[in-house]
This record gives sequence, C-alpha cells and structure tokens, in this order.
Amino acid sequence: MHRPRTSRSPAGGRPVDGIPADTDATGGRPAWRGIVYPLLISALALGALFAVLGLGVGVPDDLPAGTTASPPGEATQASETLLRVVGALTAVAVVAAAGGALARRLGQPPVVGEIAAGLLLGPSCLGAFLPASKELFFPDAAQPVLGLLAQVGLILFMFSVGSEFDPSQLRRSGRVVGAVSQGSMIIPFVLGVLSSGLVYHEFAAGHVGFLPFAIFLGTAMSITAFPVLARIVQESGLSRHPLGTMAMTCAAACDVIAWGALATAMAVAGAGSVWGAGGTVLLAVAVATVVLLLGRPLVRAVERWSDRAGLPAAARLVFLLLLVFSLARLTDLIGVHSIFGAFLAGLLLPHRADSALTAVQVRVDSLNRRLLLPLFFISVGMTVDLTQVTGHAGLLLAAAVAVVTAVAGKLVGTAVTARTAGLSWQYSLGLGVLLNARGVTEIVVLRAGLDAGLINQNAFTVLVVMAVLTTVMTGPALGLLGLTGRSATGTPPHCDPVPAPRKKESV
Repeated sequence: MHRPRTSRSPAGGRPVDGIPADTDATGGRPAWRGIVYPLLISALALGALFAVLGLGVGVPDDLPAGTTASPPGEATQASETLLRVVGALTAVAVVAAAGGALARRLGQPPVVGEIAAGLLLGPSCLGAFLPASKELFFPDAAQPVLGLLAQVGLILFMFSVGSEFDPSQLRRSGRVVGAVSQGSMIIPFVLGVLSSGLVYHEFAAGHVGFLPFAIFLGTAMSITAFPVLARIVQESGLSRHPLGTMAMTCAAACDVIAWGALATAMAVAGAGSVWGAGGTVLLAVAVATVVLLLGRPLVRAVERWSDRAGLPAAARLVFLLLLVFSLARLTDLIGVHSIFGAFLAGLLLPHRADSALTAVQVRVDSLNRRLLLPLFFISVGMTVDLTQVTGHAGLLLAAAVAVVTAVAGKLVGTAVTARTAGLSWQYSLGLGVLLNARGVTEIVVLRAGLDAGLINQNAFTVLVVMAVLTTVMTGPALGLLGLTGRSATGTPPHCDPVPAPRKKESV
C-alpha cells in the first residue's frame, strides 16, 4: 500500500504543513529555487537598471527650489558597487556549489568543499599567482557590503542552530551520554589550556592577556560541530544506530558548554580580568534566563494571534528577522558576540510540526545556506594564508602542537571516558572519532575569537586548517573501525537508551 511521504524540514527534521521540505506547494519544484532564482534575477535586473541610470542618465537641471542634486559620480559609483556585489555573490555561489558537490562525491560534508574552495581562491593558491582574481570574488569597492552580508549569513545560521536544538534530548540522556559529554569537553579543554603556554607568543593577538587566550584556546580544542556531525552520522549509516544517537546528544551537550566558555573568554578579554568579567557573565546569564522565560510565551502568543488573523508569510518573516537581529544586537551590547543572541532567538521557536513560524524559518534557512552562508565560508578560506605559516619554523611547531592537542584531547578523552562508562573499545573509539569532527561550529568560534581580538591571523589560519582536517578524517576513520553502513549494526554494550537525532540538512 502506498503511503504519502512525510516531509521533514532541512533544519530540524520537522514536517512543514504536509509539504516536502525541499518542494513548494504549487509545483513540486524545490522550494529554494522559488526563492533564490527570482532573487538573483531581480538583483541582476536591478544591477542592469542602475548601471544604465548611472552611465547614461544625468540629473535634470530644473530641480525644485531647495533641492540639491547629488554629484554625478555618486550614481555611477553606487551602480558599479551594486554590480560588483551581485557579481561577487554569483561567483561565490557557483564556486561554493562546485566545491560542495565535489566534497559530496568524495564522501565529505559540503562545507569542507566550500572552505577548501576558499583556500584555493585565497592567497595560499590562486591569489598567490593571480592577485587580480580577488577582485572577482571580493572586490575592494564591495567589501563592506559583502562583509555585512557574510555576517547576516552567520547570524541566520546561528538562529537555525538554535531552532534545531532540543533541550529535552539532554534531559532524556542516559548515563553513558552524560559521562561522555563531560569527558569529551573537560579533557580537551584542560589540554588546550595547558598547551596555550607553548603557543601564546605565536597565536595571541595584540595585548590580549594570557587568561582569556587560554580559555579561548581550550574552548577551540573542545568544540564539536553539531550540524556537520548530523550529516556525517546520516551518511555513515549511523542515524538509527545507538552510536549515532549518542554522538548527536553528546554534541548537543558540548555545544551548550562551548558557548558558555566562549562567552566567558570574551567577557574576560573585554574586562581584563576574571573579576572584572563577572558582571558581564552574570548579565549574559540574566539576559538569557529572561529571554527564555518570557520569550517563549511571547513567541507562542504572537504565533496564535498571527494564525487567527491569517497573517501572510511575509509578516511572519518580518517578525522573525526583528527577533533575531534585536537579540543579536542586545548580546553584542552587553559584551558578548552577536551570535549568542541569534542562538537564543532560535531557542524560542516552537518544536512543533505544524508551526507556521517554523515553516518560515525553514525557508529562510534554505535560502541562507545556499546564498549567504557560502559567502561566509568562502571569505574565511580567502583570509587564510598558509604561506605565512609554512615559511616560519616557530609557527609550524605551534601548528603541530595545536593539531596534536586537538585530536588527542578530543579523540582520546572521549574514547577513554566512554570505555570507562562501559562501552567496548570499538564503539568508544568510534564515538571519539565522531565528536572529533569540528567543521562549521569551530569556524564560527574561531571567527568570533579573531573579531574579538583573542587570536591573531596566524592562529586563525592554523586552527581553520585543524578544523578541516579533523572533519575530513572522520569518515575514513569510521571505515577503519568498521562503523559505517551495514557493519555498524547491533547495539553497543551497556548503552543507556538515548533519543534518536533529528535529520538536518547538510551545511
């Protein structure tokens, strides 16, 4: 008997109005095409229009009294900037899509291909031989606009991560998950703090103190990429296996701890001492508590009212954007990064299959992952200059220390903790390999640390490469352990029951 397909959202595995998440309600075409294609066509049409206006149309001489004409060069400059922005977005989208497709064929998450494409386009490869190529992807005249769009993509991505996070998973976690999630964070964090003394002079930015740098490096060493891990678990055939569910739940718990540690490092850096940062940390905790306690009932009330009033999707979209960017600005004002506010905004969304707000968020996330977020990843890759590291013996040694500390701390720490909790060595090592994947979350944390002045460009370069390497090695390492596909059948010994993860779209 034929059963109707159950749709799931790409962001959190939630059905959207009974419609497959990748199709719209009118034609069976992918829903993102109905957003991206008209947007690109409109942008190109506007660019052409402004180009014509800027190049051929002047300012009329008979202006009303009291009206001043803009200088003739401003219209031309504005149209040129717009054309460069649209051209750069188009070029980035094409390169990111090609890199993501190649990564999929190689069995890697698409984000690895996007970052690798940025590395190839940056000063480490193409930029070294053809410096003029930078003008195609990140022209100087358009950099302020492109940088703003990349930040918008990052904020919307963190909003999506927050909407996918389900605290009930942590409350239902078993004994093994609780022990492993703590061990997989504490051990690499301690190793990162201890190793910070060896790399402080090479990796610390400017006049940042040792304490905030050490906290940040410990945080960077203990990160697990929750979104990328979901794709790896799915493609490895572990999505319905207890090992996969344990890894997903542990990654969710690690996310909470990591964001708290990152906020502490930024607060200490801004205040100059732990005691001075106490006020910022307490204020951040108070804001998060108030937002979660009062925000959820408010969002539910707005959703019920909008359903009764029959508001269109555009009005719901405006509400979500105001919510996201208001909270992002609020957390930025109190001394922590704007990504925390976006994450909080995502936590406020209801986890219901029939939620209209969730349906709007899914479509925004679909557009963001295909247009603005690749711009962020490509920009990250293009700022990484490997030649600055490979030509310096001290930096090479610091890079080796960072990579070895990251892999050993996360993999060994997780495996030993899991083995102590009762898992076999095979599943303990498999869990360590899965939680060692850093991917997107690590890139976001590193960029936040670079922007906050906690690390310098050399540290950013080394740690980005570390994030890519630890993500790339996950699939082959699982294969060596015999934990992919049909070989991963059965139940790990002494496993407590854990909730099944929700499927998510690749990043």
